[in-house]
Amino acid sequence: MKYSREIKVGLFTVAGLALLYLGYNFLRGFNPLTRYNVYYVVFNNVSGVVQSTQVTINGYKVGQVEAVNMASKGDASRLVVSLFVDKNIKLPKGTKATIVTPAFIGTTDIVISPAIGDTYLEHKDTLESGYEETLTGAIQKIVTPLKDKSEQVLATLDKVLISMNDLFDSTGAQKLASGINDFSGTLNNMRNITGRMDKLTADEYDKLKGILSNMESITRNLKNNNEAITKALANVSKITDSVAAADLTATIHHTRDVMRAFSGTLEKINRGEGSLGKLANDDSLYVNVNKTSAELNLLLQDIQKYPGRYFTVSVFGGTKRANKQDKRREVERKK
Repeated sequence: MKYSREIKVGLFTVAGLALLYLGYNFLRGFNPLTRYNVYYVVFNNVSGVVQSTQVTINGYKVGQVEAVNMASKGDASRLVVSLFVDKNIKLPKGTKATIVTPAFIGTTDIVISPAIGDTYLEHKDTLESGYEETLTGAIQKIVTPLKDKSEQVLATLDKVLISMNDLFDSTGAQKLASGINDFSGTLNNMRNITGRMDKLTADEYDKLKGILSNMESITRNLKNNNEAITKALANVSKITDSVAAADLTATIHHTRDVMRAFSGTLEKINRGEGSLGKLANDDSLYVNVNKTSAELNLLLQDIQKYPGRYFTVSVFGGTKRANKQDKRREVERKK
């Protein structure tokens, strides 16, 4: 059976593409003849992780990274890493995938730490994520605080050196000499004071000794009579407490009786009993007093206007004069 040239070219092309695909994947470390499960892991940082990063368990390669993508478009804070893992490897639920970067020189790996359990993850399940800090990062965490402290110490030392430079210039030297002289004078003054104190103590030693002796005698007497003084103070306290309690009790009882009597009086007044009760509850007295006051006022006005009507001095003709005043009052009222 003979094949045409086109078929032969096509077969060689397909075979070449297949070999190219197998060679490319072989160079990537991926064996297309092996069956794999796909698992996903979500990381916040995938530093050092690229496509074809190897996946290991206890140092043994079981797969590789297929892709790294963002969980949400435009959000690089959550990155999804797709892992190809040999299908013969069973991963229990709770298995963790950790990014591990060797110190200084080396490639980043994703290390799978299988959990313990009888329930296994399925194809396209999600693993728990972890990130192991590198030696470089740990050293940087230690060195950074030391660097900050060193900068602070150097800044403080610089200030101290500047202050010392200012102190030892011409003006500072004069100030230092002046300060030493002042300190020397202070020491001399203290020496004079202590000498005077020594002299005073020598002169007044007998007096101080007598005072101390008297104080010792007083304290001894107080100590010997401590029980008697305690009893006397206790008796005085009892007397004052009794007097205070008696006076206070009597005052409280008297006040209570007075308030009861006053309360009873107010109740009687409110009920209208007695003179005060009638005055407080009956307004007839007020009306009568008001009416009498008005009539008295009118009477006083009439007396002021017509005094002759009420007061007659003449023995003869008194009645006529009163009648005359009555007529005058009637005329004025008609007007």
